[in-house]
Amino acid sequence: MPKRTYVNIDEVPYQYKNRKLQIGKSYTSPDFSSHIVLTDDIFTYIDFYFSSHKKAMKYHNSAVSKIKYGDEKKYHYSFYWKQAMSFYKAAKTLPMESVPLVSYYSMLNAVKAFLAFKCEYIEDFVEHFSRHGLFENTAISGNELSTIHVGHQNKGVFVLFGRMLEQNFDTIWAGGKLNTVTLKKLLYNLAFIHRAYITTYNTPRGARVPELFIPVKTAQAPCYYKGNDSNLYLKFEVDHSLFGVAPVSIPVVYVNSISSKFKISDNNNFVLQSVNGAKRNQDSLSSEFKNENDELRREFQYIRSSKKLWYLKRTALNHPEVMNLNSMLIIMAAMHRVSEIVRYKPEQMAHLLNSKENWLLHEFLTLALDQFIDELAAEITGQDIMCTGVK
Repeated sequence: MPKRTYVNIDEVPYQYKNRKLQIGKSYTSPDFSSHIVLTDDIFTYIDFYFSSHKKAMKYHNSAVSKIKYGDEKKYHYSFYWKQAMSFYKAAKTLPMESVPLVSYYSMLNAVKAFLAFKCEYIEDFVEHFSRHGLFENTAISGNELSTIHVGHQNKGVFVLFGRMLEQNFDTIWAGGKLNTVTLKKLLYNLAFIHRAYITTYNTPRGARVPELFIPVKTAQAPCYYKGNDSNLYLKFEVDHSLFGVAPVSIPVVYVNSISSKFKISDNNNFVLQSVNGAKRNQDSLSSEFKNENDELRREFQYIRSSKKLWYLKRTALNHPEVMNLNSMLIIMAAMHRVSEIVRYKPEQMAHLLNSKENWLLHEFLTLALDQFIDELAAEITGQDIMCTGVK
C-alpha cells in the first residue's frame, strides 16, 4: 500500500540533454536522449531506421549452422518487416470477419523482425521461428470470451518474444495445457480497450467490473524529478475525474491496489511518486536509474494517439482477471486465438460478432494492430514515435 513520503521533490521535471526526463514508450530499452519522432507511416520509418542502423546477420558457428539453416541473408530483419507491412495493408482492406487472420500474421512477422534485429546470432532465434508458440485448449471451448482459452508452449516466436520482454515471463505465465487463460481475461488487461470492456460487462443491476487503469493527468508521460537527496524520483498526478465528483483524495480501494513501488506525495493527495530514488549522474544516466526505470515502466500502459495518454495499472488489485504481463504479449496471444477461430470455426466468429460481446471484440480487432505496431516500433528503436493526428 502506498504511504506518504517526506522527501522533498522539485516542482520542475529534471532536464536531461535539454529535455524533460520521462517514462518512454519502450518497455526494455528507452533512448532518453532521442527526440520524439512524428510520423503517420510507422512502417516506412522503421525501414529507414533499419537502413541507418544496419546489423550483419551472422551465425555463432557458421561451419555447422550454415549447412543446417542455409544462407544468413534469408533471416534478415528487413524481410520480415516488409512481410508485416504487407499483411498490415491487407488488414486495412478486409471485412471484420477476416481481419484477425492477417492482423495476426502482421504481428508475427513484425515480431520476427524485432527478434532478428535484436538477437546477436541467428542460432538465438531460428529454432523458435518454426512455430508460433501458442495453442488452443480444445478441452475448454464455448461461444463466449470467458470460455475461449489460449496457452503457450515452451518454444516458438511468442515464447522467445515473451522472454525478451519479461525476465520472469515463465513465472508470470507458465506454459502448458494447465495454464491457459481466457480471451476475456486477456482483454481486461489492455488499456486501449478498457472502456469497451467495462461497458460490455457492467450492468445497471449487476456486479461492477473494477477499473484496472488510472489515467495520468495532462497529456504527458510521467516525469522524473530531483529530490533533496539528489536522487531522481518518478512523479505524476492522476486524473481526479475517475473518482467521482469533487474527490479530496485517491480512494483507499484504489490506493491499496497500486504497486508498493509508489507513495502518495505529502503535498498533493492525487500525486504519486516512486518510493525509491535512483542515483543521478551529472552528465549521464546511471545503471541504477535505468534499472529503476525498467521496474517502474512495467506499472504503466499507454494508448496510441497524437497525444500522450498514459495509464497507471492497478497491478496489486486482488482480482482473478488481473495479469501483469507486457501488453504486446497480451495482444499477440489474443489475436492468435481469434485468428484460429476465423480459420477453423468461422461460425463461432459469426456468433461472437453478433453477441453481447461484439463491441468489445470489434474494438479490439479495430485498434489492436496499430497499437501493437506502435509499441513494437518503440521497442525496436527505443524512441517515442507519435502519430501526427493530421488526416
